[in-house]
Amino acid sequence: MFSFEQGLSGKTVRLIADSCQDLRKLSLIEDRRIDDDDVVYVINKLGKQLKTLALSGTNLTDVAYLYLKNCAR
Repeated sequence: MFSFEQGLSGKTVRLIADSCQDLRKLSLIEDRRIDDDDVVYVINKLGKQLKTLALSGTNLTDVAYLYLKNCAR
């Protein structure tokens, strides 16, 4: 389990998605630096295997939330 007290940047989230092929749970709650494009990137990379994707943020719009339909669960 990783904890980032300062939060994650979009670049870091994308690096995690590219590097962690067996990732099953990801929490992006209350991270103000994550935007729709970052969430869509994660879903494209990991959506079929993620069992939990927790989202919340001031920079997210309905685009990110609607894209969740592309996840397996």
